[in-house]
Amino acid sequence: MEIIGFEPDMAEGVARCYSEMVAPAPYCEPVGGEWFADLTRLERQPLTEEEILVAQHGSEAVGFAHVGVAAPSTDDWHCKGEPGVIRFLAYRQGQRPVGAALLGAAERWARERDRKRMVAGHCNFLYPFYHLPFGHISERISHLPPLFGMAGYAIEESEVFFAWRDFEPRDVSMPDVDVEVVSEWRDQVETFGPGVVLHPKRGDKTFGECNIVRLGWDTWVPEMKEWCFCTSLHIDEPLQGKGLGKHMLSLGLREASKRGLRHAMISTDWNNYRAYLFYTNFGFAFLDRTFAFRKELGSDR
Repeated sequence: MEIIGFEPDMAEGVARCYSEMVAPAPYCEPVGGEWFADLTRLERQPLTEEEILVAQHGSEAVGFAHVGVAAPSTDDWHCKGEPGVIRFLAYRQGQRPVGAALLGAAERWARERDRKRMVAGHCNFLYPFYHLPFGHISERISHLPPLFGMAGYAIEESEVFFAWRDFEPRDVSMPDVDVEVVSEWRDQVETFGPGVVLHPKRGDKTFGECNIVRLGWDTWVPEMKEWCFCTSLHIDEPLQGKGLGKHMLSLGLREASKRGLRHAMISTDWNNYRAYLFYTNFGFAFLDRTFAFRKELGSDR
């Protein structure tokens, strides 16, 4: 086996490696080589440089590591410090030496560019057709998170996903708080497409939000055309614990239902236990847990 730089004629082999790797993860469909033949189709957060390193055995691609260097951050939720990035790493289960060799090659690539830190599998850099909004590396790809752990990576972030098929949002009454909930259907919500936006307001002041968007993969994953995703649900602290979040989520789901959406998803940080209980008590069920990793890079030994 050797690890070499990507050439366009490797696109189909790299796509096959990706498709095999993500098969256990929810809502990850196989892709064709056309996605990798033109890397501009894979753009997410900006990179100043990127490359695909391919593990080849004979003429067969048996894995790959898609590496890059993050551009300077422009928002609080971007990765700071322009770290080295592993956008994706793929190898077959049971072939850990291939995965370890690719991971070592990715780290050397970053060190050669004077990167002191590596971020792996973060949703900011994963492919546009991978998983769900905010999804990092799925724990259902069971051999990949342990590889990072054994190589000295720590968990940088973890997002937990919940799903509710055939949701039946109950009518949650408005709590006794001095705000008005304003609801609006928009053609564009954040960067996700159409959806409903709800704000609790008092005069011109806003005290939180609930955004529920139509998942935009109708042509990519046909099943998703009837799904919505709650991308944001928060209430300012003075109004928390009074039932306002339940009321807003119920209103948002009812509006989504009117638009022909039958199933819903939501997510939260892995350690937001309050949200975890709220969502499961409301009607959502656990779907997946995802991880992004980081490592401080020392000298290449």
